[in-house]
Amino acid sequence: MTAKNERIVCGLLIAGVFLPALLLPGAGALISALVVGLALILLSNSRKPVLALVWRSVPASILLGMAVGAVTAIGFSLGVEPLISAVTGEPVDLSAFDEVKGNLPNYLVMLALGLIFGGIFEEVIFRGAVIGWGSAAFGKHMAWPLAILSAVVFGLTHFYQGWSGVIATGLMGMILGALYVLCSRRLLPCIAAHMTNNAIGITAIYLGMG
Repeated sequence: MTAKNERIVCGLLIAGVFLPALLLPGAGALISALVVGLALILLSNSRKPVLALVWRSVPASILLGMAVGAVTAIGFSLGVEPLISAVTGEPVDLSAFDEVKGNLPNYLVMLALGLIFGGIFEEVIFRGAVIGWGSAAFGKHMAWPLAILSAVVFGLTHFYQGWSGVIATGLMGMILGALYVLCSRRLLPCIAAHMTNNAIGITAIYLGMG
């Protein structure tokens, strides 16, 4: 595949990721995952930039990610989300998770979804495919613009949480995008961060603290 053709195909992939996510907040991410999955199966040149995992070493990648995930989970809960709510005049709407509170089976199902789909698939989609392959196809100088664009769309996929939720998850998406770029476009730190953040957040909801 020529460089020009790769840019065209990559641009179509990014559109195929963003459009379902924007048009169908929440459920659209499943279509985006399917688009990326097909690209990884059919386009061999997409696999290396999308699935590059390890930064420095596996332990370093995981420990860094877990630290970022824990700090953001606590920091957002205690400081960022209340500030956003004060500015917008509405709290982050977590009513979609009401059935998780105090319900162990629902908690375990939601935790699994948060770890597997949120922690792994969303990172492959929004960081690996969009920023990773995007910057490989269009040039490394595009990594930060793609990180910002990806964070905006990532936030909008959480529109079911209201505008406060969109802003909060958009900021989280920007942190994950920055982590990805600063770790030489390697996914494992982002996966560990996202999984840790989701695990803490979902557990807080289960315990009635979220």
